[in-house]
Amino acid sequence: MLIYCPELSPRLKYILEILLGDLLGIQYTTTNLEIEFIHFDGPKLNYSFDPIDSFPFLEASGMLFEPGIIDQSEAMKPIFKWDDLPAFFPTKQASVIPFDIFSAAFYLVSRFEEYLPFDADKHDRFPSSESLAFREGFLDKPLINLWTIKFGDALKKLFGKSFHLHLPDYKFIPTIDIDNAWAFKNKGLRGLGSFFMKNQSMETRNYRYQVIRGKQADPYDKYLFLEKLFKKYDLDPVYFFLAGSLGPYDRNISPSSSKFKSLVKNISQDFKIGIHPSYASNYNTDRIQKEINLLAKLSEQEVIRSRQHFLKVQFPYTYRNLMHMGIKEEYTMGYADQLGFRASIAHPFRFFDLESNRVTDLNVYPFQVMDVTLHDYLNLQPEEAIKRIAEVIEQTRAVGGTFSSLWHNESLSEWKEWNGWSVVFTKLLEMAV
Repeated sequence: MLIYCPELSPRLKYILEILLGDLLGIQYTTTNLEIEFIHFDGPKLNYSFDPIDSFPFLEASGMLFEPGIIDQSEAMKPIFKWDDLPAFFPTKQASVIPFDIFSAAFYLVSRFEEYLPFDADKHDRFPSSESLAFREGFLDKPLINLWTIKFGDALKKLFGKSFHLHLPDYKFIPTIDIDNAWAFKNKGLRGLGSFFMKNQSMETRNYRYQVIRGKQADPYDKYLFLEKLFKKYDLDPVYFFLAGSLGPYDRNISPSSSKFKSLVKNISQDFKIGIHPSYASNYNTDRIQKEINLLAKLSEQEVIRSRQHFLKVQFPYTYRNLMHMGIKEEYTMGYADQLGFRASIAHPFRFFDLESNRVTDLNVYPFQVMDVTLHDYLNLQPEEAIKRIAEVIEQTRAVGGTFSSLWHNESLSEWKEWNGWSVVFTKLLEMAV
């Protein structure tokens, strides 16, 4: 397939590769020579500002040919329904579909809106309520995938049965964040100090005492439980370790602990691991490098994966820092306060740096479901959580997407507020494979 466009911009090349290459499996080339387009014998599409004869045409909004970060709110209006799907960047001339799908998809997957001014939450994060997806009611849908499948069907009608599409296969990536490796064990003097805290119940104090004495299993020590489940379902999970110094939001045991070293070593022998950059590292980037170096030393392997603690991301600086430190895969793309598709896509993609107007080599792996979202933000009971998870899995599976879950060892503890939630996780695995 040949795509004509007046300018082969970095933005256009990027989104064509995602939509046509990754999601539709179409072999295509591009040209900015009108004469070459006219004389090409085969499926072709004119993506420009004006039609060329009667050849298939998709009117460009112009956003993909702009180098800067300019508010697109006027160009996007009105937001309308394309059959049953919301759409924006409407075309004014007769086009194969009624909106500029390339601009719309780029706007969402590049996280364009997160470069613009917004009201941050208490952790300086971009909350879901600030997103177009939340306001227009499509956060729970992999909208880019759904658009692209309909666009592919439109192309097949234009070009006939010889025009083939190859949709991706559904995949599942479970991930585990280890913010607190143990609740009571292996914390040294800090653990003993906690034993005498005045604000804990006698039941908790007795439980802590039994764990420290070795008479009771630590509630957060769920590593064998996880290993058995992952091997049962033949899964390839990723574990993210918080290896930062103690702080108000960084509460893991000391990374210099021999027990922590042993835990990292054991898990890294069987599963993929990544760094969980500390909350404090967002304000002191030198810490990230120290944490990465420490995890590399403990695991005796290169650290190429990352997920931000508290999901703290500031575009483009967080991703730039991580790339500078050797990170190749990033797993923070999701919201803390809502389930769904933060970038409106159920597929890994490369990060596009809008400020420098270039595609990078950083591969972004979105997640759709997190235990803390279900329990703390949405206040769901286990049965309700399972139902919501099933809906997201079905949305992802239907488009051949990649479903990714974010869970913590703490929420498998069956202790206090997490009573009943290990069943949610085991059911998630059962449904997602």
